[in-house]
Amino acid sequence: MTNVPLKAMVAACFSNCEALNARAVYDMVVDDYPSEKYCSIPIVEEHLKSLKAVGILNEEGSYLNDDGQLVSVYRISEYGLDKLHKAK
Repeated sequence: MTNVPLKAMVAACFSNCEALNARAVYDMVVDDYPSEKYCSIPIVEEHLKSLKAVGILNEEGSYLNDDGQLVSVYRISEYGLDKLHKAK
């Protein structure tokens, strides 16, 4: 279990500049929050939208998954990379 807030952990998932969707980010962080109910794909999606709103992430694109739901894909911005490097 980690003491790092989930939103910060979500942002850190993008440090390698890879484009990720909510499911991929969730898969990367879920083991760090094993008994936390707030660690879910919908909550990760909200954090991604929030990080996009403040300029940390950019929406790279979107697609329809097999269930017909729209899935957004994000990549970290230059501003976001700068913020991540300063936080370390």
